[in-house]
Amino acid sequence: MSRLKRRIFTSARLTKARVLFKRAFPALWLLLLFATLIYVGVIVNVYYQNQSDSKRAQELTRLEYLLDGKLQHVAHLLYSIDAYLNTHQDADFYEIAQSQLTTANLGLSMETYAAVSPDQFSILEKVQRERGYFDFKVRREVEEQAEQWLVVTRAAPVSEVGQTVGQARVLAQDIFAERDENDLTTYVWPDRQKLSVLIEQPRLGELKTLLGLSFELPMLLDSLFGQLYQQRKQHILVSSKNEIIYSSDWQKRFDLNSLTPSAVHTINFYGLSITMQLYDEACLHPSWLNNHSVLIVLFLAILAACILLVWLQLRQLKNRNETVNSLVIERTKSLEVSNHRLQIESNKRLGALQQQVAAERKYKSLFFNSHEGLFVLNRHGHIIDSNPAFNQLLFAGRIPSPDTNFAVLMQDPECHEQWNQIVAMKRAHQEMEWLAKAESGEHIWLRHSGNWLHQPDSCLYEGRVTDITQAKLFQEQLHYKAQHDSLTDLLNRQSFVPLVDKLRERRNAKFTLLYIDLDRFKLINDTLGHQSGDKLLIEFATRMRTLLSSFADIARLGGDEFAVLIYDEHLPQPIEGVLEDILARIRAPFLYQGNSHSVSGSVGVRHFTVPCLNYDAEKLLHDADIAMYEAKKRGKNTYHVFTNAIACEAGRKIQIEQALQAMVMSRELNLNLQPVYCQQGQNLKGFEALLRWNSPTLGEVSPAEFIPIAEQCAKISELGRWVFDQALSFMNEVGDSMLFIAVNVSPLQLQSPEFAAWLMSRCKDEGIAMEQIKLELTESAMMAEENMLIGPLEQLHQAGFGIYIDDFGTGYSSLARLNHLPVDGVKIDRAFMSGIEQGGKATQLIEAICAIANSFNLVVTAEGIETAAQLDALSRLYCHQTQGYFMSKPLGVANAKRLARGKAEVHQLFG
Repeated sequence: MSRLKRRIFTSARLTKARVLFKRAFPALWLLLLFATLIYVGVIVNVYYQNQSDSKRAQELTRLEYLLDGKLQHVAHLLYSIDAYLNTHQDADFYEIAQSQLTTANLGLSMETYAAVSPDQFSILEKVQRERGYFDFKVRREVEEQAEQWLVVTRAAPVSEVGQTVGQARVLAQDIFAERDENDLTTYVWPDRQKLSVLIEQPRLGELKTLLGLSFELPMLLDSLFGQLYQQRKQHILVSSKNEIIYSSDWQKRFDLNSLTPSAVHTINFYGLSITMQLYDEACLHPSWLNNHSVLIVLFLAILAACILLVWLQLRQLKNRNETVNSLVIERTKSLEVSNHRLQIESNKRLGALQQQVAAERKYKSLFFNSHEGLFVLNRHGHIIDSNPAFNQLLFAGRIPSPDTNFAVLMQDPECHEQWNQIVAMKRAHQEMEWLAKAESGEHIWLRHSGNWLHQPDSCLYEGRVTDITQAKLFQEQLHYKAQHDSLTDLLNRQSFVPLVDKLRERRNAKFTLLYIDLDRFKLINDTLGHQSGDKLLIEFATRMRTLLSSFADIARLGGDEFAVLIYDEHLPQPIEGVLEDILARIRAPFLYQGNSHSVSGSVGVRHFTVPCLNYDAEKLLHDADIAMYEAKKRGKNTYHVFTNAIACEAGRKIQIEQALQAMVMSRELNLNLQPVYCQQGQNLKGFEALLRWNSPTLGEVSPAEFIPIAEQCAKISELGRWVFDQALSFMNEVGDSMLFIAVNVSPLQLQSPEFAAWLMSRCKDEGIAMEQIKLELTESAMMAEENMLIGPLEQLHQAGFGIYIDDFGTGYSSLARLNHLPVDGVKIDRAFMSGIEQGGKATQLIEAICAIANSFNLVVTAEGIETAAQLDALSRLYCHQTQGYFMSKPLGVANAKRLARGKAEVHQLFG
């Protein structure tokens, strides 16, 4: 019985277990399904979270790239300006700023600074004033004790000069301590709004100088991120050193400080740490609709509910009431959710309307309180609204009537026509600058910009104008100074040459170009000082303006050289009269410190008729310059008209100079020897060395033509040494100690410190007695350089060299000079030989010269003897030596050697 009971009990337990398992199996299946859904939800949530983080990081990277690009652009611009200033020392600071900063479109200002201590303030002010900033003064806005200050020394654009130059800020620490490898650093001004990117410059004495580009960092950030929320429903917060610099939530709709940013990153900009915090829509509008985790949970919940409903539907077909009730409950919940969404949308619309009202109020406040002239035009270009600054600038504070046409303010017809086309086409335009006439009658320059706003029911133009009159005046002053001489206020060379070039293209007109040089100006400048010279130049410029300004343009080319361009059709009198008036005005005395001083002038005249496209302005000036030098040659205090003959002569001189520089002496030069006789041409005494030049390009060139040019181009010393080398070699080969050789020397050779020692050394090398060498100098050269030649001549004379005055009687020597000059003899010029055989004045001149030589115990040599009668006439006078074609023409070296050896044989034969 007990066994049966146990079987029945076991069977019952198994049956109950089966029943419980059957009932529990669907629940276990549901639990497993729910666990799977939860796992899938976690995986999906992690995936979307990673995607969201990656998207936020990419967005922040994009914003960082924009900001870093703008900042790097500023740094690269600073590098380029610094490099340009280092290679162009004379570059104008403000012109560089104007050309570079206007294209950057970043609101930049270029500034230079000095890092100084308070003890160096006065030094800095003195240096700046010496550089031309006469009103420079260091301004400390805060009286604070600090060891280092950063002082603004220059600033551009020009409109900011009055606000920033001289401004001093405290340097709490060395700003270059944290600079990067590019030697740049940043300086954040105390108000945390202005940022300057700096680079070191060469020291200015003991002052440390820097170059920088400054800009308002909030303005730059606003230009980059001001529309971020409207475009992407995001906000950004930029801070540096835990201090907020910029927030795109300028309306303070969201308390960003209290929110956790979606992404954070820090960049280093040349020592300045900048932290960027991004807040996306999920952070700004925390809602389960914007939370993917909630959405995933909701989706899984709905899915689980659907599964549960299906399961309930299958399991509870019999209980329709409960199913219907559950459906009603679910639908009620759905309606509540929908109602909640509608409430959220209504709140959003209300918030947007409030933002629009606040934005309109802010715009109106900015419009009326702006210092710039703001205005609004209708589609026809009539003024329909304007702020007080605009009204004060153009209408003396009065509000313009609604039918006032904006175009009537423009005084320039070209700008007027351009603006009418803009109004007609309703097209965008570049920034314009034009001259306006204010209601007060004052003319002002304006910079004008704006754009058209196309709306469904209207078209408006919003613009702004800025007064740039002072900047325009400053530019005009710079332009005027660039074209005029700073001392005389006449045109300078840089503006005069283009003026002449422009006039050359006119038709059927005649002009006269004058080149004026003041004689004796250097003497006055050197003796009385540069101040007197400057006063003389200013007085001369004033006289020329008074005399010529009604029909000519006057320029100072440099020093005491001036140019005048005369319009012949406007001449009040013949050009000769004008030239005489000019010379008379120059000769009129100049007063300086109560004393009267006089100078004269040499004027070169170049007439030309336009069009003259074959001659540019520089060529015409050169021609006038050549004519001026011709006037100087003719005694100064006169004028000379340019001719082709003068041009040919100048061209010939240039050709000779070029050929001299390219000369190969061993091929082109040769030495001829003119025999010198005594005893009525019977006894050979020596030779005169005569230099001959046969140029491959110019042919035979006379020494009278190329020797002066060689002296001018520093070639004479080289030619002189060649002549002495050939002459000494000739004497060495001849080997007759009774003969001498006469060599012409230039004063430039004698003035060389090495010449005397070199000549003595060469004589010693060749074994030639110094008494065999006669040095000949022309009378005019010796007297012109008398004071400088006495020392070298005495040194050579004491060494044994003979000193002769060549061409005696043609110069301006005096008996007093002959008395103390180391002279051994004179040579009578061939010009006195003509007619000597007939007596008369020619004979009397020779007799006078020989008498002078006899008084001073000088050897007399006569040149140019061509007839026996001339030789016979000289034999009766005090004349020791003769030379000329009657005795012998100049000989080549070989023939001269034969003549010298024949004389030596005769000498040996007769003892």
